Amino acid sequence: MSGVLRRGSLNFDCVGGPRDKGRGSLEANLYGGYRETRPGPKTPEISVIALDFRRYSEDLKKPPSAEQTEQPPSRDLSQDEDSDVISNFLGHYTRWSFLWTLLLCLFQLPTTFHLFMFVFQLTDVRSGEASPMLSDGNMENLDLLHTKLLERLLGCLTPWQSMWCALLSIFQAICTFHIFVYVFQIAPKDFWCARPENLMQMSVSEWRNISQSSNGCLLLDVDYTQVTYENNQLINWPENATDLGYRQCWHFEFSDVDGSAKTLVQEFDLVCGRDILSLVETCFLVGAAAGAVLSGWISDRFGRRHTLMAFVTIQSVFGGILAFSTSVAMFMSLRVIIGFASMTVTVVSFVLVVELVSGKWRTVIGILNILPVAISYVLSAGLAYLIRDWRHLQLAISWPWLIMLSIWFWLPESPRWLLAQGRLDELCGLIERAARMNGTSASLPSNYRKTLEAAVPRAVQSPPEATTSVESKAVEADAPDPSASGHVNPLLVVFSAKYWRTTCLTLVIWLTLIIIYFGLTLHLSNLGGNIYINSAVAGTVEAISICISILVVLKVGIRRSLIGYMLLPGLCCLATNLVSNQTGVIALATIAKCLIGANNAIIPTYTAMQYPTIVRNFGVGMGNLASGIALILVPFLWKLEHIDPLLPLNVMGVCGLIGAVAISLMKDVV
Repeated sequence: MSGVLRRGSLNFDCVGGPRDKGRGSLEANLYGGYRETRPGPKTPEISVIALDFRRYSEDLKKPPSAEQTEQPPSRDLSQDEDSDVISNFLGHYTRWSFLWTLLLCLFQLPTTFHLFMFVFQLTDVRSGEASPMLSDGNMENLDLLHTKLLERLLGCLTPWQSMWCALLSIFQAICTFHIFVYVFQIAPKDFWCARPENLMQMSVSEWRNISQSSNGCLLLDVDYTQVTYENNQLINWPENATDLGYRQCWHFEFSDVDGSAKTLVQEFDLVCGRDILSLVETCFLVGAAAGAVLSGWISDRFGRRHTLMAFVTIQSVFGGILAFSTSVAMFMSLRVIIGFASMTVTVVSFVLVVELVSGKWRTVIGILNILPVAISYVLSAGLAYLIRDWRHLQLAISWPWLIMLSIWFWLPESPRWLLAQGRLDELCGLIERAARMNGTSASLPSNYRKTLEAAVPRAVQSPPEATTSVESKAVEADAPDPSASGHVNPLLVVFSAKYWRTTCLTLVIWLTLIIIYFGLTLHLSNLGGNIYINSAVAGTVEAISICISILVVLKVGIRRSLIGYMLLPGLCCLATNLVSNQTGVIALATIAKCLIGANNAIIPTYTAMQYPTIVRNFGVGMGNLASGIALILVPFLWKLEHIDPLLPLNVMGVCGLIGAVAISLMKDVV
């Protein structure tokens, strides 16, 4: 039984059947009418009551009053086909109904927000923007899930992981050679204005005493073609030569005390007005700064393995070509490329090592991965001492490392990256190879792939199979959907609400750290002493310091260790103001370098642990961006020694204090 409200009539009807046009039908009861018909065989005998308010309402039958007569007759809404009985009293379109209709429409907005805002909460992978979901900690929780899962399948530190971590640490040594060998390629040599061909019989000391200024850059303005040297005497030498003034030298001779091998300075006469060594060094550092940022995006996009080996190839090939440079411009251009490749190899190899291990071994292996850097300082000093010619030295540190390309086929991809990208076939193959080498194949769960499938981020999961053959053909015909790749814009993630503070502090920490570390490493010779001995001693002590730092980190924690290893070098640099002799200054600077070297070994691991897998490489790259900027500033920092010899060390001391404060504001990691 149903009630129908239509044209002012309230009808209760009972429909007997689809073809029944008798009693109880709409046709029989329209307008309240009633038509007596014989009921059908299955129609129950039910009386139908029809109440027609238009016909039987006593109020409507009353005659209108005089006041109502004077007013214009109102429209009878009961005759409107869109009206109902309520419209007789409220009307259709009044201000009251319009107001409440408008207010009630506002209630649609919250519902729409809840329904539609989910679209923006998901990752917009086509534009590469990170979603608020990712920024609010879901990535961090997912990364923790991946860590626990891979730790169960691969272990924390197995023979398979140890082997690859040891091999990957060699790449740190390769990069250090390219960064640090420049110090020996521009090793200082005594120089003076070159002697004319007709005066080559003169001794160097005699020539320098009578013809040029003390700095060896200016030459007396004499017509040397008219001067000869015979029987240890100058002939036709003007008596008023000292009054003629000086002119700029354009050709120089260099001391052969350290051998006849040429340095870069000697090859291109980079002295006096052509002293552009700071600019030459800056070219490498600009490339390193660019590589620090772009390497993170490249390896997060294409994987750690192929990115690492591709840039090792670029580094070795262009490093060898650098040895055949015919001009300073060619040397500088190639150094930019090598700087980009070297920083990329440094960052990617470190991240790959950290992502291969789990638990406390991530910290230990991360620090040990930097140990070859300190060892490379010692090896570089020994190699440069044996090979003095800069071209031969450049070839010795470049082309032999092409042998590392032989491991490209067997080098494992990061298991965390594979899981984050949903590449389960490759991941399962990696896990099984590791299990065979570790002898744990029997302990692998039979359904571990299902567990991995459950941990794959939804953004990269394969779309469900089509239920019909037509849909299947359509899916096969379509090109691969880029939205299925699950890539996000890492820049938006590291500067999101959750990570922006960490990223800003990381930039400050790396900037101050590298100013101290490379300010002392690349310019230790500015403090005096033998460059080869100083480098070898500093590298040895730094290697010992890095090994000790592992015990310190495990004992007091990684953040407290970083604070101490940043604060103490700063105090050592400031303490040089209290030392009167040069030996004390060198000793304090060496201690500061060793302590900051330990910090340099710890900080990459600490930075990597601040970010989830999907942007970890980019986060470490942001730190290396700051280090690249610091490397660019270091050559100009030592220009301050012309104002005060200890001013560069004072600046480094202040940087140490600032860095220690920044580390104290960072969150601790386990």
